[in-house]
Amino acid sequence: MVNIYDSANQLASDLEKIDEYKALEEAIDGVKKNADSSALFKEMDKMQAQIMQAQAQGQDIGKDIQDEYKQLNEKVQKDPQILKLLQAEQGLYKTIDDVQKAITKPINDLYEGLRN
Repeated sequence: MVNIYDSANQLASDLEKIDEYKALEEAIDGVKKNADSSALFKEMDKMQAQIMQAQAQGQDIGKDIQDEYKQLNEKVQKDPQILKLLQAEQGLYKTIDDVQKAITKPINDLYEGLRN
């Protein structure tokens, strides 16, 4: 019998060896080494978590919070270290999305007979 969890653990280990992962790792290190970028990243991360929590609880996001988020986002978009991190993250998640499609292909194939 196949242990799918062994395969998943191997995939996780392999993920750490690909260029996209290494690029993200380097980009995160660049943000950590830059005090301004690090502080800005933490501020944005905290604000995003607060907004997501409010939305999950069905609360409206007030105009003042929206304006604050917009201003913070504009600062983030001008920070070269954070931009590098976001680009690297996007590249890695593209690869993960491709892998997920490959993993779920057998399931989609099962349903194909029902769709025709």
